[in-house]
Amino acid sequence: PMYSAYMGAQAILAQADPCSAISADHARTMQKGAVVLVLAFALAAPAQAHRTPEADVADEVAEDRNQNIQIHDGFEHLEEKDADDVKRSRSMLQLRGTPTIVDHCASITCGTLTCPGRFQAQKVKGHCCQYCVNPEIVLEPEVKGATGEHGGKPSATCQNVWCFPTLCSGTLTEATTTNGLCCPKCET
Repeated sequence: PMYSAYMGAQAILAQADPCSAISADHARTMQKGAVVLVLAFALAAPAQAHRTPEADVADEVAEDRNQNIQIHDGFEHLEEKDADDVKRSRSMLQLRGTPTIVDHCASITCGTLTCPGRFQAQKVKGHCCQYCVNPEIVLEPEVKGATGEHGGKPSATCQNVWCFPTLCSGTLTEATTTNGLCCPKCET
């Protein structure tokens, strides 16, 4: 690389206009300067050419190890700000006092309720006004879940599972702890 740079500088000087105002001494000085630059680059190039990426990474790691990075220092002002915010919030809560519970029904005026027949006016929790209710009618919840009233029985292999009779005309596979079934299965 050094020889080719030297030759490149020679070629540039050879192409120069002979009628130009550059003296021969000046040209030689420029040539010597070019040679010095070429030598400097030539000497620095082998040092860089033999560096591996691993060596570069190792140098960076060593440099990072020498730095004393204190991450908590960067967050210290944020922690102080958070502490101030908490104090401010607590003081605002104390100023406001305990929240009062508002009775939404207080502003509602219920009309006069006249219940027919055996119905009686009853207060229902969560409602502001009374309703007419027949005390002789007992309303059962529609959904009770499995009780076994209609032939079901608790599964022998699974908790909280009820099994009901099948109308299987094929082969019935019984539930066991090894086949993963909770109830008998109909194989057709």
